[in-house]
Amino acid sequence: MKKIMFAIADYKDERQQIFEKYLSPRNKKYCDHHDFEYKEIKNGIKYRGNYTWHKVYEIKRMIDAGELSDGDSVCNIDADMCIVDGRKSIFPEQGKSFSLAIDNGNTHCWGWISFNINKWSRNMINQILDDARWERLKDTKHGKEFREQAMWYFLCGIISHSWKPFMQMPFNGWHSDYNKNETYYSLSELKENVQIRGPEWNTTLLEEEQNDPVSKSLQVYNITKSKKSDTIIRHWAGGQPWNYQEYCEKEIIF
Repeated sequence: MKKIMFAIADYKDERQQIFEKYLSPRNKKYCDHHDFEYKEIKNGIKYRGNYTWHKVYEIKRMIDAGELSDGDSVCNIDADMCIVDGRKSIFPEQGKSFSLAIDNGNTHCWGWISFNINKWSRNMINQILDDARWERLKDTKHGKEFREQAMWYFLCGIISHSWKPFMQMPFNGWHSDYNKNETYYSLSELKENVQIRGPEWNTTLLEEEQNDPVSKSLQVYNITKSKKSDTIIRHWAGGQPWNYQEYCEKEIIF
């Protein structure tokens, strides 16, 4: 069985050098430790007008090309993420088809997504990319802002924003905004196939890091709390500065 983790990095500024010098080597060390295959893609492609779609189209391409088969696993990790604690696998646990984490900003975040390839996950990828759904929903506020992540929200009937942490809500927020025309998955199907992880797996905001004005302005959305000591993956989302030195001066925890 094959396990592939890949990252797409095509920045036009110093972030590309930071990724290539510090973050991508950490990804490779993590993959080497777990015997995963690691791929780095440097040419981002704008699908539907935005680079964020590339990861899903790349996974579909690998499946359609026969590079991934049932029983294999695949994960995309954003280029603005730093693996801190490498002891656990990012892939879904056995018996699950898909995994992601709810970040500190209280989103079902697509900063990293991982799949065990099977009939259910292949169909899920197709549902995320479905052209008719995208045309129908692309001009909604959530669709414009979050694109592929928004399609997951619509498929699961998740409310677009909640000040109450999703992890304290029934079913992690699934069916919190049920719509008979757009909600595709039943609760039983989601519980059977999806593994939700906490913000330590996608740490986007920390109360301990408030020195930068951008970070301070994001603190209002620090809804699902976690501590720096719990961090497994640090994610510099929302335009915040990459304080990579603070993290990359230390080796990955194994």
